[in-house]
Amino acid sequence: MKAPYQYDGLEAISYDLVDELSDFDDYAFYRLLIESNPGPILDLGCGTGRILVPLAEEGMDVIGLDASPEMLAICRKKLGSGSENVRLVQGDIRRFDLNERFSMILIPGFSIQLLLEEDDLDACLKACLAHLKPGGQVIIPTYLPWEMLESGFDRMPLEMHRESETDENGQRFVAWQGWELDRFKQRLTLKNRFQQVDSSDTVLVEEDREMTIHWQLPYEVQSRLGQIGFSEIDVYGDFQTDKSAENSESIIYVAKI
Repeated sequence: MKAPYQYDGLEAISYDLVDELSDFDDYAFYRLLIESNPGPILDLGCGTGRILVPLAEEGMDVIGLDASPEMLAICRKKLGSGSENVRLVQGDIRRFDLNERFSMILIPGFSIQLLLEEDDLDACLKACLAHLKPGGQVIIPTYLPWEMLESGFDRMPLEMHRESETDENGQRFVAWQGWELDRFKQRLTLKNRFQQVDSSDTVLVEEDREMTIHWQLPYEVQSRLGQIGFSEIDVYGDFQTDKSAENSESIIYVAKI
């Protein structure tokens, strides 16, 4: 069982500054669903705590699990002291045993799409099912790359994607991105380059990474969730409770037991 993609190195260090999820507007959606089903929360693929930290600051009981020790270290630093209601665990979202059941399991940031093989996806969903309380639910946001699918192209070269503000040392991070589609296998490979540059635009550190995600259509995901054992599945578009998933770039599945 090959390990899924893991954030580390310059990508982990610059994540909060140049990753597009850092300004993603999904927290309110999760928070609304948590209010309707209060209780302990598991954040799978918690990373640097984009969702976990504000939950913790609201006093919620939450466990964050992530494969990357570097991302967890950043999350731990952001939490600071006095976070008795939070526990961080290094682990694999495909196989984990926390000896606890949760009212809500979040898999934010499209992390589940890094599981490229059906066996890996099934293992993750089964582990989620085993960790939910009766009436509990798992929230699974996914990404459908409509813009790329409708572009008429199957690949695009690297271009400057995002950059951070300059820090007190005159340095900043720059992220470049290209992509390639495999329409038959429903896979999108993001070709990323991360740079740390100084005030004269000299590249101090550079790393190239490739991340592949697997997209599926709503009927495919709903079928899979039903086969695993989830009995009630709601589907939303773009983190809005009143929006259809049709033609949405973000499709969110809320699966209950």
